[in-house]
Amino acid sequence: MQITDANQLLDLGENEFVGELPKMTNSQINFTGKNNILVCEEGVHLWNSRIDFNLDNSVLYLSESCYDYSVNIALHKNNTCFIGKNNFFNGRTTFVLSEAKNIILGDNCFISYNVVFRTSDGHCIYHADKKDRLNYARSIYVGDHVWFGQNAMVFKGSKIGSGAIIGAGSVVSNRTVKSNTTEAGAPLRLIHEDTFWTPHSNHGWGEEEIEKMSKSDSDLFVYSPDENTLDLDGLESDLNGLEDPGDVVEYLWSTFLIADKNRFAIR
Repeated sequence: MQITDANQLLDLGENEFVGELPKMTNSQINFTGKNNILVCEEGVHLWNSRIDFNLDNSVLYLSESCYDYSVNIALHKNNTCFIGKNNFFNGRTTFVLSEAKNIILGDNCFISYNVVFRTSDGHCIYHADKKDRLNYARSIYVGDHVWFGQNAMVFKGSKIGSGAIIGAGSVVSNRTVKSNTTEAGAPLRLIHEDTFWTPHSNHGWGEEEIEKMSKSDSDLFVYSPDENTLDLDGLESDLNGLEDPGDVVEYLWSTFLIADKNRFAIR
């Protein structure tokens, strides 16, 4: 079933829509499988986007946003994709979820052009002698207020703490990136520790603005683990233990929607 008008979401047959109907501009949502759930909060605008539920039992949760969603999302079987509030997609961002793994993206991230997130390589690689598989899929967890530079690629097993910066053209694969660090490169390497970034655009600045913003005393974007920080390994175990997509939605509501600043802090 191909959805090009949001009103079609009210009659999905073997699939389910929950929440407020999104605004859709030059966008489509395709349901090939069954028992999938799409959740949209109020204020979701899909712009030049494509979402594919290719198989069964997956959940996609799109939170409210003051920005347009410009995304290409492919879910397969038993996947969960949660996208938090007010993420800025500067050009279409690709999410590919495979092998019953998950992608969690926090709030207020800035994602530049042509950024890709993938939980699997898409094909199996085996040891030539032992015949054991070498490249199992793994989930991806991204915190709040993370900045991804142009053409960055985030692969299976990556955990990126709140406040981190991933440089343009970087490859993040099976890597834990601590909060308030700057990492870049392929392979990824640490550039700076104890950094934070602000959402002000500096494209049009002159000397006066540059001088004014030469220092910031704010701790608003500095993150440290505390008693409210989530256990990502525990979350992964919980999500993988839920077989019914409806239970997954309930879990997302009760877990990821907490507003604590340090929920995704990594040190």
